[in-house]
Amino acid sequence: MPKMKRLLVSACFETAQRRRHCSRNQEHVICQGDKCLVIKENMSKNNYCMECAVLILQKAKEELDGLAHQLRAADSSTLEGPEMGMAHGGPIR
Repeated sequence: MPKMKRLLVSACFETAQRRRHCSRNQEHVICQGDKCLVIKENMSKNNYCMECAVLILQKAKEELDGLAHQLRAADSSTLEGPEMGMAHGGPIR
């Protein structure tokens, strides 16, 4: 069976071992000992202060909720029958 594709990137909360700057807003400082969100993308790690982490996670949740809504809508349209199904971008003929 093929490997399942991950939709979410690698992310975790860490305690800063040194002073850092937030990757979203360079004016936000993450002090040693503060919790921060670390997102690993490609070969780099981006650090985000807790204020920005809340915004990032809210946006991600909204996007996932939107995808879930689209999935439910697609599932319900395929249950209507082949004449009414719009799961592939148009009526199935």
